[in-house]
Amino acid sequence: RLWQSLTRTVQRKQASMNTEAIWTFLSTQGVDFGLKVLAAIAAWVVGRWLIGLALRVFTLALERGKRIDSTLSAYLRSILSVLLNIVLVLAILDIFGVKTTSFAALLAGAGLAIG
Repeated sequence: RLWQSLTRTVQRKQASMNTEAIWTFLSTQGVDFGLKVLAAIAAWVVGRWLIGLALRVFTLALERGKRIDSTLSAYLRSILSVLLNIVLVLAILDIFGVKTTSFAALLAGAGLAIG
């Protein structure tokens, strides 16, 4: 009987310590992670808006020049859109602390091989 009582007491203390450890982790790391998520969402919204603006300006510039075929214009607009979205994703990954230098070097190498 004494052994059972002692075991229950130890289990309660462990549960209490686990709860405290979880609360401490959430209050320190959770807030930091939450702020990173909010910053990433804000970067995504602002980045997508800026990409749309850049694409509209690019399209207007190509239309005013009237020297480029509409098919080529659409292709160039698509390439610019993809490149800007890749840059945006890399920036968002950097917000979370992911090292993106090797990925950026890989993209640069692929661009050099294609070009």
